[in-house]
Amino acid sequence: MLTHSPSQQPARIVVDPAEVDARLQQLGPALTQDLMLEANQRGYEARLEATIAHAPTAAGTLHWHAFVPALRLALKVQGWSTKDHKNCPLIISPDRSMAIVVMTGNSETGKEFGNPTNQADKGAVMDEAVQKNIQYQLFENAALSELQKGKGGTQLWVLLYHVDAGAKDAREIRTELSLPSSFHKRKIVGWAERIILRSIPTDPSTRIAPSLPIEPIEVVVERKTGS
Repeated sequence: MLTHSPSQQPARIVVDPAEVDARLQQLGPALTQDLMLEANQRGYEARLEATIAHAPTAAGTLHWHAFVPALRLALKVQGWSTKDHKNCPLIISPDRSMAIVVMTGNSETGKEFGNPTNQADKGAVMDEAVQKNIQYQLFENAALSELQKGKGGTQLWVLLYHVDAGAKDAREIRTELSLPSSFHKRKIVGWAERIILRSIPTDPSTRIAPSLPIEPIEVVVERKTGS
């Protein structure tokens, strides 16, 4: 199992809005802040459906269960494919260079100088994926560029989000698309790269312009024989 090491290279952090947009385009033409944040907005709207009669964890569960299909449907129409690996819902780029999984993050999520990690413990599936990610740090930029074109396997990126319900002026949803590099005791403890998206104010009067498909779309989950 991978562990956090003091000698681990610090994460590359992309936070400038123009650089964020450019980096997302490098990863995939379909990846935009608007698309990912609109999917997150759908999750937040589902979160608000929770009442005092619901279980205490219902709000967070409803958020995640609405966020995941919103993201997968939006990318599905852009040529991405869905796969459920050991109950872990993934969305995979057309060239299979990257896969994305949605996770709730801790309060450090989306902060430039924070130490984000997954809020809920993850087991063998995440550990296996992160161990695959670590190999990419051994290549120079030119080799990494080739890997991103799908010639060296699939990198697993994590779309982390955190709902900040603190002080009134801090109420927002923070989101980042990040590449994990270290995993220890069921937590991601290191990142190779963090792409920080703009925050979403939770003021009901502030909405992101809808950009996701409204009509129902049939999603075919492709499974490999013997996997």
